[in-house]
Amino acid sequence: MTSVLRFADNEYFLSGNFESDLTSQNPILVDPLWKGTKLEEHLTTFSLPSFTTSKAFCLVTSGSTGLPKMVSKHWNEIEQEIFYWANLAEIQALYQNAGKIHVQVPLCHLYGLLWGYLIPKRLGVSIDCEPSSENKKLWITSAPKLQSTLSSGKPLPKSAVVSGMKFPVPLSRSLRDMGGVSVLEIYGSTETGGIGYRDPLRQNRFQILPAVQTKFTSGSEETELLIQSPFLSHETFLLEKEGWTKHSLPSNTYYATGDSGNWSELGWYLLGRKDRIIKHNGKRVSLDRIESEILGLSLEGEFLCVPVTDSFGFGETIGLFSTGPLSGAEILKILRKELPDSHVPRIVLKNDSIPKLPNGKPDYPTITKLCNEEYRLLQNRKSNLKTTRSIDSHSSVTEILESILGIQPEDNKHLVYDYGMDSIQYTELILKLENKIKHKIPDEDKQTSYFASFSGIKEYIQEKLYLLK
Repeated sequence: MTSVLRFADNEYFLSGNFESDLTSQNPILVDPLWKGTKLEEHLTTFSLPSFTTSKAFCLVTSGSTGLPKMVSKHWNEIEQEIFYWANLAEIQALYQNAGKIHVQVPLCHLYGLLWGYLIPKRLGVSIDCEPSSENKKLWITSAPKLQSTLSSGKPLPKSAVVSGMKFPVPLSRSLRDMGGVSVLEIYGSTETGGIGYRDPLRQNRFQILPAVQTKFTSGSEETELLIQSPFLSHETFLLEKEGWTKHSLPSNTYYATGDSGNWSELGWYLLGRKDRIIKHNGKRVSLDRIESEILGLSLEGEFLCVPVTDSFGFGETIGLFSTGPLSGAEILKILRKELPDSHVPRIVLKNDSIPKLPNGKPDYPTITKLCNEEYRLLQNRKSNLKTTRSIDSHSSVTEILESILGIQPEDNKHLVYDYGMDSIQYTELILKLENKIKHKIPDEDKQTSYFASFSGIKEYIQEKLYLLK
């Protein structure tokens, strides 16, 4: 059958064109946001893949790389997943009690196609996709969209189905406290279809669906999830130099999800993508999880985490890219209160906007490059500070703090401390204080509360000078 490229907006589905295409050709569904971008060029440079079966279609994704990938879907895979969810009493009640559902995600993506179009159609429930909708019963949405609604003070729905990033528990708690919102989180990907589900407020682990068979490969401290499933796609097409290359998964083979976590009889604890886990301060941490935790703090702006390599090439640390109004020091102060030490970034880079790929997703390679460049600049500054001699015994603590902060400090405030003891600002403070007293400050003294405020520093210096006389 002939393959046809469709920039599938919501109207394409609501008008019945999707079902019409399936009867006569194989539609390749592309997000309309790709139109007019480099990604459209990728799709039109080479001949489209062809299919030998009817009622098959492709969903085009690109992930964080920006290179297109076509995921083939056969209708029997879709039908089996619709049948499973639509026959669950809880899902039937959720949809039918709502009467009409509000869809905030594109229908050209698998999650939107299933939960925002095909499942409600099977259950005889109407949908609306208008941004200005007054529907406040059931939303098919995402964690960032719910966070944005909560932060803006707009009315919240009674229930929400979400997918994508792991839903932050603090956000789920805030939604319950502010509006009694009930959240159902679906776990899966375009390739796998649904794998599991959970209520993020009550369950730390995903409940794997009965139809999904699991296997785990052991890593250093966590395992990778592999699955066999009736919902799983067995064909993908990757764009390479000579065109689209078909990759097939044998029917009895387990598919590696790329997700790391740990399994128990209580369910699957998702840590994050395997390629987004680093070792920081001696512990393995997921950058995806840190992003999720920050989202749950309801801070204004967008926050993305990337790996940053130290100046000597040993190990990695965490870089945070922010578009919010808070300063780097203010962000770090909040994160130190809310997150474990191993999850606190070493460098915060602020910008007015997030670099994006043509598909609208964050450009993680560019963000990683920017954060690494900023970190190297700070490391170089830290090295250069060791030769600083501009402060002497006649310099006051006020002058020292002003030279670092650029403002006159208040008695009970000390913003240098908020940057953290491993920051360039804190290093500069210690070196300048040592120049003033002509004496090394012991490491154990640096850990005391003296350095948490302007008045504490003055008291420490007075005592130290007295003892050194």
